[in-house]
Amino acid sequence: QAFCTHRGVVKSSPSPVRAMPATINVRPDGVGVLTMDSPPVNSLGTELVTSFKQEFPKLVNDPKVKAIVVTGKGNMFCGGAEITEFAIMVAMGPEKMKENNPVAALSEMMDMIDASPKTVVAALNGPALGGGGEVSLACHYRVASPQSSVGFPEVKLGLLPGAQGTQRLPRVAPLPTAMQMILQGNPLNAQAAKKNGIVDVVASKDVIEEAADFALNHRPAPISKREVHKTNRFMVAAGGLEQGLNTAVNAAPLMIAPRAIIKCFEAACSNKSFREGLQVEMEQFTNLVFSVESAALRHLFLSERLAQKVPGIDEKPAPLKKIGILGAGLMGGGIAMCFIQKGVPVVLKDAKQEWLDAGVKKIESMWAGQAKKGRLSKEKFKEYMGLLKPSLDYADFKDVDMVIEAVPEIMDLKKEVFLDIEKNTKPDCLICTNTSGLNIDDIAAVLKDPSRVMGTHFFSPANVMQLLENVRTAKSSVKTLATGMAMGKLINKKCVMVGNCDGFVGNRMIAPYAGEAKMLWEEGGTVEQIDKAATAFGMAMGPMALGDLVGQELFWKQRKAAGDMNKQTKTYFGPYELTDWLCELGRFGMKTPDPSIKANGRGIFIHRGRDKTVDPEVVAKLDEVRKAKGVTPRPVSDEEIVERLFYPLINEGFKILEEGFVARSSDIDLAYIYGYGFPPSKGGPMFFAENYVGFQKILERLKVYDAQAKERYTKNSAYLPIDYFVPSKLLEACAAKQGTKVFPGQTLIDVVLKDFRKSHDGAGPFSKL
Repeated sequence: QAFCTHRGVVKSSPSPVRAMPATINVRPDGVGVLTMDSPPVNSLGTELVTSFKQEFPKLVNDPKVKAIVVTGKGNMFCGGAEITEFAIMVAMGPEKMKENNPVAALSEMMDMIDASPKTVVAALNGPALGGGGEVSLACHYRVASPQSSVGFPEVKLGLLPGAQGTQRLPRVAPLPTAMQMILQGNPLNAQAAKKNGIVDVVASKDVIEEAADFALNHRPAPISKREVHKTNRFMVAAGGLEQGLNTAVNAAPLMIAPRAIIKCFEAACSNKSFREGLQVEMEQFTNLVFSVESAALRHLFLSERLAQKVPGIDEKPAPLKKIGILGAGLMGGGIAMCFIQKGVPVVLKDAKQEWLDAGVKKIESMWAGQAKKGRLSKEKFKEYMGLLKPSLDYADFKDVDMVIEAVPEIMDLKKEVFLDIEKNTKPDCLICTNTSGLNIDDIAAVLKDPSRVMGTHFFSPANVMQLLENVRTAKSSVKTLATGMAMGKLINKKCVMVGNCDGFVGNRMIAPYAGEAKMLWEEGGTVEQIDKAATAFGMAMGPMALGDLVGQELFWKQRKAAGDMNKQTKTYFGPYELTDWLCELGRFGMKTPDPSIKANGRGIFIHRGRDKTVDPEVVAKLDEVRKAKGVTPRPVSDEEIVERLFYPLINEGFKILEEGFVARSSDIDLAYIYGYGFPPSKGGPMFFAENYVGFQKILERLKVYDAQAKERYTKNSAYLPIDYFVPSKLLEACAAKQGTKVFPGQTLIDVVLKDFRKSHDGAGPFSKL
């Protein structure tokens, strides 16, 4: 939209004239007040910056104005730069940006404030974030309301404060604080900001009144004219910046912004002038804004906004005043905590008193642990427990607005509890299932009104994991789906809407990744090498460690229940021999201790505390499996491991898109970042495919590996057939269009997808939306 507006594409109906985003007024005491008014967060878009630069000089030049206060409208001082404008900046290219730098306008605004001959005080009426923090530092002083905060979260977008923040903050704050704020993106509340020299006064009454009084009684004191404190210079000389960089890199090893930030701090604390430091800052900012890592993080930021806009979901959600949870296990208890922590009463039901008691005890112990560490007050702890009503009786669901069942993954059990829920809830109560793989349409079919059903696939532990896959069934009403999305927002989940296919989005895509990890192992890769290749790529953990964490028995039990140990679905693939052997021995991973060897978990690894080593018995068993299947191990390169783990995963994402089981590629990226440990700096699997590798290379390598797989399972009957290397038709269409320019903020995948869906019928609900 920003692109269309800037290019003047939308010409049909003129927009209504709105007030200037920066307004001024002069108080009776002679203090001029400039208010930034650009809802919802007073972001520093082109309009606001232009307006500010027009209005501020009027106060400087007005002889009736003795001093100036800068503040924000509403509960926000300023939320920083307008992220959507970065895409336009990048589209200009580095050379064009040198000629017409959008950030230069913001820097000019800071210079204008800084150079004012009249005292300028920032009245922080709320959070001052990113560019908002820089506006406050351009002012001569800062008076903050108690609820305000100052922060520089740019590093989380792969950037640095590019409007003089890296040069101003070390001139007022201790270097460790400046590093914490800019290198790690951690904000400070008003009191902490005052303690660290960033804020001059925390207001006890009206913040604008106190800021005006302060301005009238203090001379101008621009930060640009202040020397960096000797202590900060000494810390830099003593290696303090290296320590800060190591901390940041250990937390996010693939990020490039921390190194650029360090260069800016070095400039600030050196013998360079303020202006020379700004040149370093602009150079580093420009490098970052054109980096693929920053593009990935900005894509992720905008993807979160976009995910809430589900095609076809245009009804107002129903209110959620009380929630029912069926199943008091780890999952059900975690879901209950999410709602209670938002002040929503929960009825937690289970079938047996001992199960219910164990579930309540687990919830209580987690909150008690937080209270013991000072993260939760005793009053809040008591309030939380008061919102939890344990029950053995379905009748206690009579007045809830939504029930989420979290019982074991057994179809007949799911159908049975759905009927019980229906009998005991009001007609407009939503009935949701937390299933991770069962067909929700089949579950919903037992109800008189299946339109009140949708899937709510939480990830365990639900009170910690951020992802929520909301699943749209064939008969889910628009009201039901709108309420499900509003529910995710209420409890602060990263929420994506997906279609009802096998494994939904996340688990369907992870299946070929897990299958290839086992295949690479049999062919000659070691457990350590495979996991190390995945973590070097940026994954939170490798596929082998993940198997032990989730439990090796999950799909073993499902195949046993189906009576077919060679069964493969979209959510699990062979080879099975080694992991089935582990399961027959009761070695499921971290959840199965083995006291005989003093292990608190045993599967592929032997787990002792936080340490793990590959079980020698597993290595010996693998040799047996290889001999039985006639496999001679060969060296496997790290490059091959990465390609065979991630390219079929990406290919499956393309198939999900082409079938219409998800609306857009960024929803897949969101799911993988927040649910599966995909590295944020790579933007998610679909962004990675488009911007890091290229569709043509992925297509070419998939064809190679598909041919190898076919040769393997056609010539060796010990192997099961697989089709996850067969290229997606949508991937082929994207490869044919590789290199095509798209508008800023768009992805080529979604541009191609729009045309693809016009000529292809898919089984999913988004295929024609």
